[in-house]
Amino acid sequence: MNVTSGPLLGQAVALLHKLCGPHGIHASAASTANYRAVFCRDAVMAGVAGLLAGDATVRQGLARTLERLRDLQGPEGQIASNFECPPAGDAAPAVSFGTLAPRLDSASWYLVGVALAARAGAVDPLPFADSVRRVVRLLDALEYNGRHLLYVPAGGNWADEYLTEGYTLYDQALRAWALALLADTYDEPRWRAKARAIDAAVAERFAPDPEAGAPMHPVASVSPVARRDTFDLAGCALLALAGLAPSLATPALDWIAAHWLAHDRLPPAFHPVIDEAHPDWPALRRYHLYAFRNRPHEYHNGGVWPVWLGWLALALAERGRADDLARLRATVAARLAEHPGFAFEEYLHGVTAAPGGTPHMAYTATGLVFLALADRPATRHLLAARPSHPGSRAPSA
Repeated sequence: MNVTSGPLLGQAVALLHKLCGPHGIHASAASTANYRAVFCRDAVMAGVAGLLAGDATVRQGLARTLERLRDLQGPEGQIASNFECPPAGDAAPAVSFGTLAPRLDSASWYLVGVALAARAGAVDPLPFADSVRRVVRLLDALEYNGRHLLYVPAGGNWADEYLTEGYTLYDQALRAWALALLADTYDEPRWRAKARAIDAAVAERFAPDPEAGAPMHPVASVSPVARRDTFDLAGCALLALAGLAPSLATPALDWIAAHWLAHDRLPPAFHPVIDEAHPDWPALRRYHLYAFRNRPHEYHNGGVWPVWLGWLALALAERGRADDLARLRATVAARLAEHPGFAFEEYLHGVTAAPGGTPHMAYTATGLVFLALADRPATRHLLAARPSHPGSRAPSA
């Protein structure tokens, strides 16, 4: 199975087409739980895939998503985690800013979406200027102490049923990348300076402790009482893609290549798994919204998520690691070929690679588009934290 061209890429784009509706890009074609809603992070990522593929339908879906999120913005600048509009259109949308915990990463994904959509010409940045500034101020307020890092509760980001909490690597990298992109969109030097300050704080606070024998990747989170030495693929991929903290990002990519790709294995979302003998197992076993899904090597708990493999592919291409990208593509192709009934499920089992979770996911289609298009020059130009020419900037508003 070829992940760079042919039927699989076409099926991924076709699924994204199917998920594009009048109010944005839906998370899944399945009716499980609330997966038919438009989720900010899922839709923005899918929209970015559409931008990279040059697909007009998905590009328009991204624009509608961003417009709806702007219109549904909370009074303090909050961006919805997800929303669902009644078919008849005569009732107010159902809007969620988080259930078990506030979903703080929606704010940063919205900022990334606006910046990249504006750079690609999919939206006019000026009508979003006030909304964007409110989000930036909100994140500054949530930071509270002026030390450049966001404190995120358990379940406060994409891993909404996992135990990572505190100053999370993923959320810091995402916010810094968003600010760096927006600094160019709106010609705002203060946002670029803030991105650099976050970068410096991450390099200082998230370094592994070599004396403790920790693997050479940044820690997933830190708090006043603990450091979680867990490997966080999403955080590492975003860190490397955005060019942040190279003293952490480069060894992380080296570790991924040596520990996983060199052995024809795919890196999971988090590693190691929390099993029944782990002291965190009782807390993880209790923590879920609809039903428990985090058995060992499944879902967040060691499951392999194609969406984060896609972001890893983008990072490898951006860092010029062509051999590692080729190994990643070959291993993904081999694992998917073992399961001919693949239906764009959320994740693959961390050991067997059997597909699991909700099928027909925008997340998964997005990851496969990223895998296919990662090393195209147009992809690298669009995602760079600084554009190669000043013409992509919008006037400050």
